[in-house]
Amino acid sequence: MNTQRNILKRLIVCFTILGFTSNVLQAQILKLENTESSLTVFGSSNVHGWKVQAETKNGSIKFNDIETCQIEHLSFAVLTKSLKGPKAAMTKTATETLKADKHKIILFTLVEVKNITNKGNGVFELQTVGDLMIAGTKKTVPLNFDVTIINDKVKLTGKTQLKMTEFNLTPPQVMMGAIKAKDDIVLRFETSFVTEANYI
Repeated sequence: MNTQRNILKRLIVCFTILGFTSNVLQAQILKLENTESSLTVFGSSNVHGWKVQAETKNGSIKFNDIETCQIEHLSFAVLTKSLKGPKAAMTKTATETLKADKHKIILFTLVEVKNITNKGNGVFELQTVGDLMIAGTKKTVPLNFDVTIINDKVKLTGKTQLKMTEFNLTPPQVMMGAIKAKDDIVLRFETSFVTEANYI
């Protein structure tokens, strides 16, 4: 338990380095609920599909105007070694491919909101661009997602398609090359953010 707390603290420090101030972190920022949020990486190979899920996540979102979904800041981070597959061998392959010993986190930071569509009932569809860093390589990528605002809770749901080679990653091979992962992957996320008062 202490290890998990220390990990989360280190992730928060990472966000602070990116430009947060202590005042910003007090009231205007909603924090990510780790247990209520999910991020899954899906891929395929010449034999079967595969997936890994993130166990340790952190992030925050800040609105200029929450009623119209005007986002000023959004960051989302995953502890690389917390990505787990259904089998230990898959977990090991994933963390080695992502160079987890050297690159501790996967980080997305919002750069620009291109378009906002109000779908009604507190649901908005956003077209955005952000910086995604995986294994030490940062790429600016498009990311479209839905934002659902219910009282003091905000949910983000979306997915994006990427290629491992875009981040200087080599698609892994196992069993002496009998199983070869394909380059294409999909990141799917459902994240829940709450106000400071409701953050546990």
